[in-house]
Amino acid sequence: MTEIKIIQADEIDEDSNDNQTPPGIKVTLSDGSYYYDNRTDEEMSAAAAEIMKDWDKENPEEAAAIDLRIDNKYKYRKLGVYHQEIPKDYLHQQSYEARLAKAETLNGCKFKASRPYKSKAWGEPMDRVLHDKDDGFGNLCDGQIATLGRLNGFVTSLLILQFFAVLFALFLPIIDLLWVSPLLLLLAIGMNYFKNVVECYDQFVFERHTGLVKTPHNWFRRSFYIPYEDIECYDGGTVKSARGGGARETAKIRCLKTPKRYYLFAPQYILRFGGLDQGGWAGYLEFMDINTPVNPNLHRSIEYYYTIDKNALETGPFPAVMKQYLDPDDKQVNREHVW
Repeated sequence: MTEIKIIQADEIDEDSNDNQTPPGIKVTLSDGSYYYDNRTDEEMSAAAAEIMKDWDKENPEEAAAIDLRIDNKYKYRKLGVYHQEIPKDYLHQQSYEARLAKAETLNGCKFKASRPYKSKAWGEPMDRVLHDKDDGFGNLCDGQIATLGRLNGFVTSLLILQFFAVLFALFLPIIDLLWVSPLLLLLAIGMNYFKNVVECYDQFVFERHTGLVKTPHNWFRRSFYIPYEDIECYDGGTVKSARGGGARETAKIRCLKTPKRYYLFAPQYILRFGGLDQGGWAGYLEFMDINTPVNPNLHRSIEYYYTIDKNALETGPFPAVMKQYLDPDDKQVNREHVW
């Protein structure tokens, strides 16, 4: 491999007039220190090629899959389908006001404006602009809908019940209730299956083709539809567990409008542990923008749901209208843009 020529920062006298080796590219490290990489373009290209060659040897299956995707893209270009435009009449093409009226019709009631929200813990709403295409979200999307899970819903409750069922199943034999343990274990197994059934009710559903978002179900309130412009996301920072149990990011979604019939206060939902950063939130909003093609980072997710023939909620088949963007044999997106 080509040897890297590095000039440390302390070796450069920027105030000196003496001729010296050109400093090259300044590389700043995470701790604030920096150095100068003085390699030529040819040397850096050779080093990068060597690194890729080593990676291919260590990861032959991943390398073969990448090569196949590249070969397929050349094939689609040769066939003339890669840049071929597809009619986008399935997209809503409606104004915000029209979609708001449609949401009210679906909900069966009018909206009212939510009260202004101020919180020291949650701060200000996240920026809604995706500044880096690689900083969005990358899964749970079939091209028509994208899902986002919330905490403290049906799945969370079932996990708690499942934990206590297993706990009691282990300790009840100590007090001569041996016959109850198998029943509790069967109950825990049943709840694991039921958890997969109710998981779809704990999801935000971002529906690109209608421009509406469907909220999760609550225990005593039904879900409702709302334009994506009327929801905002807050970063709750890092929540640390007790006694060194780790830390997780948190985030909350709040609605700017409240259905009059179902809610007295503005609906708000804590997202599942792991939260959602600004890039991920902006990625969901960009997905809803019908003037922008679906982020290429979501193509793999679309291909996955196409392969298993399920929508992103896994409650029905893959959207028929999205199949025109995929090659049926390769099961790969065969267009430059997915709309």
